Amino acid sequence: MPMEFAADARFEGGLHIVAVRGELDVHTAPILSSVVLPLIEAGTRVAIEMSAVGLMDSTGLASLVGARAKARDMNGYVCLVSPTERVEKVLQITGMDTLIDVFDSIESAQLGR
Repeated sequence: MPMEFAADARFEGGLHIVAVRGELDVHTAPILSSVVLPLIEAGTRVAIEMSAVGLMDSTGLASLVGARAKARDMNGYVCLVSPTERVEKVLQITGMDTLIDVFDSIESAQLGR
């Protein structure tokens, strides 16, 4: 049975960190977007922490693309932190890893390196 999905936001070190847990798919991507997009619209820097995401389908990927596009349009910032190996592979295959910053840790994301 899949892990229950959650996208919990907290503010830490100049970033809103959205910790995602569970499968990021057609059923849960709208939940992630409902958390991330208002933060971007409010002009905050957003890090999406993905170490507990077991699976990401094309709809999940589309939610990340949408967040990146919104951040770009609003001169904002969004990055990914600690994607699982499966998620990282999807990012690499689609080229998304070249369009959005991906960090190994929250600390690296806060420092921007």
